[in-house]
Amino acid sequence: MEKSRKVRRIVNKATMYFLYALLIVQCISTLIPLVWMVFTAGKGYVEYYDNPFLWPKKWRFENFELAFKNIKLQVREGKKVLEYGVLDMAGTSVIYAFLSSGWGTMWTALVAYVLAKYKFKGGEFIYMLGIIIWITPIIGSTPSAMLVKKALGIYDNLVLLVLTNVSTAFAGFNFLLLYGSFKRLPWSYAEAAFMDGAGHFTVLLKVFLPMMMPTCMVLFVLGFLGAWNDYGTFLVWLPSSPNLAYGVYKFQLDMKSFGGNICQVMAGFAMISVPTAVLYLCSQKLIVDKFQVGGLKG
Repeated sequence: MEKSRKVRRIVNKATMYFLYALLIVQCISTLIPLVWMVFTAGKGYVEYYDNPFLWPKKWRFENFELAFKNIKLQVREGKKVLEYGVLDMAGTSVIYAFLSSGWGTMWTALVAYVLAKYKFKGGEFIYMLGIIIWITPIIGSTPSAMLVKKALGIYDNLVLLVLTNVSTAFAGFNFLLLYGSFKRLPWSYAEAAFMDGAGHFTVLLKVFLPMMMPTCMVLFVLGFLGAWNDYGTFLVWLPSSPNLAYGVYKFQLDMKSFGGNICQVMAGFAMISVPTAVLYLCSQKLIVDKFQVGGLKG
């Protein structure tokens, strides 16, 4: 018996150290590209090819100035040609990130609340429909979706595209997380509010949503980070309203046309990653604490 206990302790320790090693390797593999990007952004063109993986001998901050000046897009609207600079695209990024993350979090929370707290005909079907929407690959429907959006006037319209996003109410993991969180909250809170004369809408706004606000804020921040770095949506659906991520993507493709190089491209990547890095650092405690507590309670 004592021998088997010792074997189990050794196996547990070995497993723990192995998992720690995996986490360390994962952290290093995540940090290396970021460090390389910053180092490359501070180098000259010749120095980059001499020592692509070493610390810059002399920081060249003019790379950031050149990237700021050259990250621009020209969009043709009829006979007019509009030019978008960094500040214009940054404004689009902010609007899109706030709209998509805020709108998506709000509707996902409302749908999850109704399905978790109310029993009605068709409720289970809607829940299963949400799961199916999440797990079904819909990339093959892009051509037909584009025809429909163009016919309805949604294509190349930032606000309408966000408002009519088909995955807003069933945003995959977010929907399941909010559904499970609402499910765990006792209905006795609502019954107490009903006894004081509150209605269903008041119970939602003043009882359940305040308790779920930290979780919603975490999902909002994570959604904002993803929307800020999203260039695929603008490449396919919003070609006339470029954001920063799309601008840097085009900057990378066209860098040779204006004499740019990889160092300036990395400087552009570094610039657009600063706002999301600051936002994540400011909200890191909220994100980590929320998911740690959720894991312990689950």
